[in-house]
Amino acid sequence: MYAVPEQVAPGIHRVADGLVNWYIVVDDGQVTLIDTGWPRSWPTVQAALEQLGRSPGDVAAIVLTHGHADHLGAAESARTAGSAPVYAHRDEVARVTGKKRGGSSLALVPRFVPHLWRPTAFGFVLHATVRGFLMPTWVQEVTAVEDGEQLDVPGRPRAVFTPGHTEGHTSFLLSDLGVLVCGDALALRDPVTGAAGPKVFTDALNSLPVRARESLT
Repeated sequence: MYAVPEQVAPGIHRVADGLVNWYIVVDDGQVTLIDTGWPRSWPTVQAALEQLGRSPGDVAAIVLTHGHADHLGAAESARTAGSAPVYAHRDEVARVTGKKRGGSSLALVPRFVPHLWRPTAFGFVLHATVRGFLMPTWVQEVTAVEDGEQLDVPGRPRAVFTPGHTEGHTSFLLSDLGVLVCGDALALRDPVTGAAGPKVFTDALNSLPVRARESLT
């Protein structure tokens, strides 16, 4: 059963896709996707759009907070289905396109190994594997974004650089509606410890743990 989009502000809809959230922004009939879920989330994206009376052809832009497979998952499918540009911070483009050394999903596995005795961590690994985390489809064309840049796309999100979870992790502020989409800069539930948030992920999940904390202060 596909997730039902939840309106969190006028024109902004959260999709709870397993343990990951991504967002549909509808503005004057056009759509911006902020993240796109897992590698196997494309049917979920299509279904969520349909529930809002939209289609992949209405997607005018895809904006990525970072290049992990649980957030860029369906981006390439969305890009090719509707010819929408994909945006990511300039420090994240190499990861999003699969060209970053050590940026593969498999490279993240050793971070989890010491924690697999925890039921929460073990459950997350199974959850992610079923959803294709280890087999991402990288995005073939990406437009680089700078910190503070406001994109001329539906919702007009402004990039707020929040490095730490990854080197180029970026949140997006929809200032007219007072909404900040922060990707994995903050977690409502830590997938390793199970601790409730909002909080910064445990250090094992952040590429730059110190910066992950500093970028939020």
